[in-house]
Amino acid sequence: MIINRTNLISFKSNEHREAEMRALARLKELRRQYLEEKLIDIMTYPELDNPVSTKVAGFLSQFTCAIQNASEHNIMEFFGDNKTAKDLRKHLSAECRADSKKLREELQNLDELKDPVMTLICANRMKKFAPKPGILTEEQHTNFVEGIKKTISTIVRNADLDKFEPEDKAGILEMVQKVESSDSVDFGIEQKLKILVDRLNSKKLKLGFIPPVQVKNLTF
Repeated sequence: MIINRTNLISFKSNEHREAEMRALARLKELRRQYLEEKLIDIMTYPELDNPVSTKVAGFLSQFTCAIQNASEHNIMEFFGDNKTAKDLRKHLSAECRADSKKLREELQNLDELKDPVMTLICANRMKKFAPKPGILTEEQHTNFVEGIKKTISTIVRNADLDKFEPEDKAGILEMVQKVESSDSVDFGIEQKLKILVDRLNSKKLKLGFIPPVQVKNLTF
């Protein structure tokens, strides 16, 4: 991912919101294609480097960097609880409030952000999209990393973790703590995440071993 000071969106017109909406629509279409072609199984979690989660990680990286560094918005407008999001929108113009609400609705409906394990799979792919040294100023890079960490932490901690067995819930919380304490977007959760995903898939299908889901690379 290439990010620079000149192409960070400012979210000061409908044009910017519409660009993000188109990107989200493409992500949903990609997932639909995978489901239609049976390249993913909705009954199990996908392999960690699956293309859909990777695309979502790329979008969230770009989106978060823009919000944190070139925007009048706050990242929690989109990922915080409803009250927090509403309070943060109060200072915005009517047009910007409408844009914020529309984007929030679309983001909240991403399958990858509805389940805490899927969110962690996306988080694990964030390292692929870390800006190269020199692309951002030190302050911009810090804002980017802190925004990603807060987004992942908020989504996972606000999820219904009680649906998981105690051992699995503890694993999820341990990984989100690693995200929160990281000083980069390489969170170091891959090994623990792989163990958790394999265990959850095994339980779902009541089998001793679940082979990784094989997916092809699709671009859009």
